[in-house]
Amino acid sequence: MSENAVPAPKKPVENPDRWRNLVIVLTVMTTVFAAVLAALQADASIRSNIANRDSQFYAIVASGELIRSGLSSNYEFTVFGQVLRDLQVATVFQLTALEQQGRGENDLAKSTLIQADAAQARSNTGNKFSVFNTDPRYAPKAEGELPQLETYLKDSQAKANELVASQNQAADDYKRWNNKSDAYVTILTVLAVAFFMFGVAQAVKVTHMRLVFTIFGSLIILVCSAWTLLVLVS
Repeated sequence: MSENAVPAPKKPVENPDRWRNLVIVLTVMTTVFAAVLAALQADASIRSNIANRDSQFYAIVASGELIRSGLSSNYEFTVFGQVLRDLQVATVFQLTALEQQGRGENDLAKSTLIQADAAQARSNTGNKFSVFNTDPRYAPKAEGELPQLETYLKDSQAKANELVASQNQAADDYKRWNNKSDAYVTILTVLAVAFFMFGVAQAVKVTHMRLVFTIFGSLIILVCSAWTLLVLVS
């Protein structure tokens, strides 16, 4: 009696195109992601260059303003000091003339009074060229008081301080956008590894190896996506 032969089970034929469509989709998505990153990097680079230019511009203008305000302040305080000196000299001559008159030295007293009048005239002339007497913002509020020196110094430095603040802001913007530009370049470099992984996944014939490379490439894309979001919000 013959026995019926049992056919051996056939091994499933491995589909060489399995996961290939997924790899193609991921490659396309990575290409779009890389294009967006390149646009972000270009935008950050442009903003960085603009901020750097503004920083240098404000630095130059602030330097010029500091020199201008320094020269102006030096002139005003020199004139103010000369006015006080002439006024003091006039007062000394007037007191000296009184002493001379008390001693009966009338002729000498007249000569001294002429010198006192000359010093007083110089003082009055200096007042006409001093901002501390011509500008109501800084002129003495009452006779015998000193001009508003602190107000003058604050006002004279206000423009320079404003320019310095703008320069600092532009410098901070330059640093921030430059760091972003560098970060985007780094992300693009890492993303190139994902392209490599997907390229290898397309080339290999073994299904499980294709899946391994696809998973590694996908993980790289996830890391790059999270990194990009952190850079965007920073």
